[in-house]
Amino acid sequence: MKRRARGDSRLEFAGRFTRALSGVLCALCLGLSGPPARSAGTDFGGVLKQAQVLLAAGQAREAWELLAPLELDAAGSPDFDYLYGLAALDSGRQADAIPALERVLAREPDFAGARMELARARFELGDYRLARVQFDYLLTQSPPPATRAVIDRYLLAMDQGLVPTGSGRSRFLPYVEIGSGWDSNANASTDSTTFGPVDLDSNNVETDSTFVELAGGFQHALATGPDGVVISAGRASYRLNPDARFVDQALVSLGTAGQKSWGATRATLGASGYYSWLDGSPQALSAGLDLGLARQLGPNWELASVARVGSLRYQQDDLEILDVDRYLGTLSVVRAGLGTAGGRMGVSALFGADSATENDSPYGNNRLGGRFFTGWPLGARGNLFFDAGYLVTDYDSPPDFFGEDREDRQWTAALSTEYRDWPARGYSLVPTLRFTNTDSTVSLYEYDRLELGVYLRRSKR
Repeated sequence: MKRRARGDSRLEFAGRFTRALSGVLCALCLGLSGPPARSAGTDFGGVLKQAQVLLAAGQAREAWELLAPLELDAAGSPDFDYLYGLAALDSGRQADAIPALERVLAREPDFAGARMELARARFELGDYRLARVQFDYLLTQSPPPATRAVIDRYLLAMDQGLVPTGSGRSRFLPYVEIGSGWDSNANASTDSTTFGPVDLDSNNVETDSTFVELAGGFQHALATGPDGVVISAGRASYRLNPDARFVDQALVSLGTAGQKSWGATRATLGASGYYSWLDGSPQALSAGLDLGLARQLGPNWELASVARVGSLRYQQDDLEILDVDRYLGTLSVVRAGLGTAGGRMGVSALFGADSATENDSPYGNNRLGGRFFTGWPLGARGNLFFDAGYLVTDYDSPPDFFGEDREDRQWTAALSTEYRDWPARGYSLVPTLRFTNTDSTVSLYEYDRLELGVYLRRSKR
């Protein structure tokens, strides 16, 4: 029988492997569980063995046609449900496969083969959230290396946006977004009206405002081989602050990166940049190159590093003193597959330096910080995200700031939830809460900021 196109050869291999594994599990299931409850005139045991032979021969459609008429009588028996679910899945009937495989797991929650097929069915239906839950749980059960490799291929495909549509080798995801909320300090400034004997301009004093933000963009992934992919993204946004129009900002960003995997090791090389406008005037241009290297450590751990070299150039002559060349590095440890829900968390260290391009600029600095981040599923279509960070920025001295050495210490925390396919399919609702506290040896740069917002995104899947 001619099979459906699987696209990316990694997933084609994964599908062949799981089908072969399923054949072995079919035999074990039938041998250990015995036949299902009988109905008069039907040889269930013989039918199941015949279906097993058809599946092993790659004749999934024939196996499903053989088993489908018996569903009402045999549903609830793990061996029937497993074979029925497998036949439905491999004949392109993923929606029929899911309830049958879920019945198997309700009776036999440790049946890894059924859980693998359920994950594959969810994946092929495009329900990546629930597919990931099952794959992540399987990783916690210390699967054999070959099985783990298959799971990793599916997880990587979801992370990179490679899904089985058309050729399966490319995915383009455009989106539009609108958000609104309140910002306690839209201009990120001190709450003091004076600095020493100097009265500050009102634009340099903390100003709260409601805001409206409009954005649109895209994400694109293109497979370049069995273990390679190019991921690109672009975004344009505009944020309106009715009570602080002098900090209305427009921003356009673009980035692309190529990834290549060698077993448990993954390398990334990319470039990205942005251009911004403030209150209708050009503000800043930033661009940089990134080099990343990641290594899987056991079933659920990953160690990753990223190095970035870039520049930041302000577009007004009187702000050239702020221009810097930027060097940054991060080192992260991530733990996936937390609990049966498939949560993730990680920690990272950040280190870097800004080298001022003007000889008399005090804005060169060294920085060191840390970050904690986590994400947890909320039901079938939601996620909870939390991120907290601490950053110390030590500015070069001399020269100094108003006769003082400057050192900033900044705390940040962000909490957000995402509700997919709400209020309708293709939409996502994202409430957010973000807090920033900056202490400085120069009081002019001390400030607190609280942002509350709700964003609605529409994407084409």
